[in-house]
Amino acid sequence: MRRISLLLAAAVVIVSAARVADGQQAGPQRELVATAENVTAAKSPSRRSSANAVQPGDTVRYRLTFTNLRPDSVQNVQFTDPVPAGLRYVAGSARANRPNVLVEFSIDSGRTYSERPEVEVVIDGRKERRPAPPGSYTNVRWSVRGWIRSNAQVTAEFDAQLPAATGAAVPQ
Repeated sequence: MRRISLLLAAAVVIVSAARVADGQQAGPQRELVATAENVTAAKSPSRRSSANAVQPGDTVRYRLTFTNLRPDSVQNVQFTDPVPAGLRYVAGSARANRPNVLVEFSIDSGRTYSERPEVEVVIDGRKERRPAPPGSYTNVRWSVRGWIRSNAQVTAEFDAQLPAATGAAVPQ
């Protein structure tokens, strides 16, 4: 039975620099808290003792909460989180607590992002672009459109799943 530890170190979060209301650069923001929760274990009272060990088929929820600790409003806040190695992004699970947050995905370890990444496939000898399967996403990025007031928070999250044992289907 394959087990991996639930590591926040896997949540290598990058927050880009933001502009403050007076037009100056705020510099790198460090007002971000990242947490991970084994959703499958949390729902199963018999698994409480192994809640930090992720087992095949388990789903882990990664939650990032950015708090603007500056006295001024900031804008152009963007944060990025890789899908931890060994886990697969769960389709449709990325969200934020504000409607003005754009969610994008990468399938190339963060070199490029798109709301709907595509891959090139060959069908009947012709190359075509098709949506990439969500299980191939390597990174998730949230871009806040607009200002974030002083002491305000933006929360973003996504789910990732440890694939089931070999031979079992993994949700895409």
